Amino acid sequence: MSRGKGHAEEHPDERWVISYADLVTLLLGFFILLWATADANQAKLQRLSRGLSQAFNVPLKDGAVGGSLLDGGSGIVATGTHVNVDADLRAIQQMVKEKTEAAGLSGKILVSRDQDRIVIRMADNLLFPSASADMRDNAKPLLSIVADALKETPNEVRVEGHTDNIPLATERYPSNWELSSARATAVLRYLVDNLGVAPARMFSAGYGEFRPIATNLTPEGRALNRRADIVILYPQASIGGPGAVSTPSAPLGGVR
Repeated sequence: MSRGKGHAEEHPDERWVISYADLVTLLLGFFILLWATADANQAKLQRLSRGLSQAFNVPLKDGAVGGSLLDGGSGIVATGTHVNVDADLRAIQQMVKEKTEAAGLSGKILVSRDQDRIVIRMADNLLFPSASADMRDNAKPLLSIVADALKETPNEVRVEGHTDNIPLATERYPSNWELSSARATAVLRYLVDNLGVAPARMFSAGYGEFRPIATNLTPEGRALNRRADIVILYPQASIGGPGAVSTPSAPLGGVR
């Protein structure tokens, strides 16, 4: 009687499953990226590219939508920033200088930088009559220049209203809180409704008399504190580095 040969059980190599799973994961990430960048909204695209650059230490490339967003990186989580606030500041300062000179409004707008923002500042007596949020007609050329500056970046923008410390109590504005908020809203509405700044980027805040930039003991100081600030915001985590940096442009003129 012959002994039949046993057949060894087959164990095919299944390591290909791991590679296949990795490929599927990469494809999923790729299609999510395509979906996220399909909308040509500049602000959303900029936020996405900054998030990717922080995650993979990949510097951003300048260019229009549709081009490559990123340069090659090390794969190490970034500790610094790829947001070039200084370049934006220089471009906005130069543009504001040229346009105010051409319009005969030199010195009426101040552009400066803090750590996580660019501040475009105007005294409110250039924008509003005393104790009023009704905008002056001669404010409109200034705000047109500001709108052009805002269009230089896709960042979010906060419009801030400020007052001096002189108490206010009227039926329309019971305190400086209401007046500063109304002025900030008036500036925001004009930038959006008349000058084409994207409303999704914008919000407003009224600070009353509680964020002065000068003394309230003199008429000149109070005039400086009655102001409207347009603040271009940068994500603080993207900028890094302790402390604040201030780079003012020419002094704010015409404020009395």
